[in-house]
Amino acid sequence: MKIPNKTFFPIAAALCLPFTACKKSDDAAAGATDDAAVAQKAEAPEPREEFELTAKAPAGKRVDLQVRKEMIIDNQIGDAKQPTQTINLTLDLAHSVKAAAGEGASLPAEVELSGLIFEMKTGDEGWTFDSAQPTSDDVKKREFKDLRKSIGGKMAYALKADGSLDNMNGYQDFVKSVTRGVSKSSRGMLGSFYSQPEMTKMLPLSMGLPGKPVAEGDSWNRKGPEMSPVGPVDGDKTFTFKGWSELEGRKVAVIGTSTVYKKHQPQAAKAAASQGDRSEGGDPGMEEGMDEGRDEGMSEDEMSRAADMGGAEPGMEGGEPGGGAAAAPAKPEADESELGPGELGKASGTIYFDPELGVVVEVSDKQMFRLSQSAGGRTYTRQVEINLASKVRKLEDAAAQ
Repeated sequence: MKIPNKTFFPIAAALCLPFTACKKSDDAAAGATDDAAVAQKAEAPEPREEFELTAKAPAGKRVDLQVRKEMIIDNQIGDAKQPTQTINLTLDLAHSVKAAAGEGASLPAEVELSGLIFEMKTGDEGWTFDSAQPTSDDVKKREFKDLRKSIGGKMAYALKADGSLDNMNGYQDFVKSVTRGVSKSSRGMLGSFYSQPEMTKMLPLSMGLPGKPVAEGDSWNRKGPEMSPVGPVDGDKTFTFKGWSELEGRKVAVIGTSTVYKKHQPQAAKAAASQGDRSEGGDPGMEEGMDEGRDEGMSEDEMSRAADMGGAEPGMEGGEPGGGAAAAPAKPEADESELGPGELGKASGTIYFDPELGVVVEVSDKQMFRLSQSAGGRTYTRQVEINLASKVRKLEDAAAQ
């Protein structure tokens, strides 16, 4: 019997419904699975490639390094602004790695001061010492003769793989050799930029390295006391591995630095050291240096002034206006116009590290310190800007020298 056409189509449609529903169900399930896979893939972290940024200067090498430090000092007593003081210091340093270090051992080295330029200007008056000038010129100024005693001075030290100092065994001998028999007017100047904390800044062959494998974007922290133009401070440094670049044909790791300085707290520093916080090697020497100052009867204000590379010692030419005879200040208060609460200074810079050479080949650091002190009804304000730069100028076999 022939089935009418109008009956066939509803039946066929009804028969197809289960299959259509199954097909849609299968498609939906497949779509959900795909979405889950995409979401899981998106959530999976990208593999991190880590790099060893470790000091490994080979034995028998000599690294010629130049360190330049520019200081701009503005002092104000009450409403009276004093003449701006500018100090430029250039040091030529020859580092020699004495022997190869074993796995995990420190790197024994020695540094020699081979050249020095010291420029000081207060207002419109100033003077310049250059160790390359004839020794006969030293009679022009007593400070010239005293500064020349530094040339050829050597100091033994050792560096850890993370860039911190293991020891500075030769420091005391170096200081004795460069300060023996100097004039009173030179004592404060030499004591400031040859202090142990300052010397650690002159050894940046591996300064600021992480001491462990790091990937791009990783950060690490160092804390420790330092001597600054506004007195003893505690530095809180953050280092960040920003990636790779090319510098004069070398592939270098770029490390950004950011530092906050606050008033030095001896007990806090000791507590941090006991908890394993690392400094750039300045912690023990800093504490010892300040203890030595107290043993010699120096006041906190005198130690703060000794930190000024301008030589704040009374009677020194080009020193602080008024011969540095200001009364000992009361509790220091930081100017908060650009600094946070309790902050005495800030700094930022960049480190370029060559992993093939195993040394830091270039450093730049810009610092700013500000301090206001009240005493005798007057406010004494000091602001200091510092531009610090170092660069490896030559790397060669020590035998060539």
